[in-house]
Amino acid sequence: MSPLLEKVLAEITQLNQQEQRQLISYLITHYQQQPHPLTNPTISRKNLFGCMQGKIKIADDFNAPLKDFAEYME
Repeated sequence: MSPLLEKVLAEITQLNQQEQRQLISYLITHYQQQPHPLTNPTISRKNLFGCMQGKIKIADDFNAPLKDFAEYME
């Protein structure tokens, strides 16, 4: 458990039961309404697939043996 979480839990236990219930109720409603900050709802996997089409060019001789490694290939 992280030190921050331990500190928060220690502070919560100092509240009376009614304050604890109010805090829990607030946290539940607050986090149900707001999207997680690390997610971006405008980007989906569907939009990402093929997004670089036509922007990357591969040389015609991409799979051809390299001259620098000719002595190792013999």
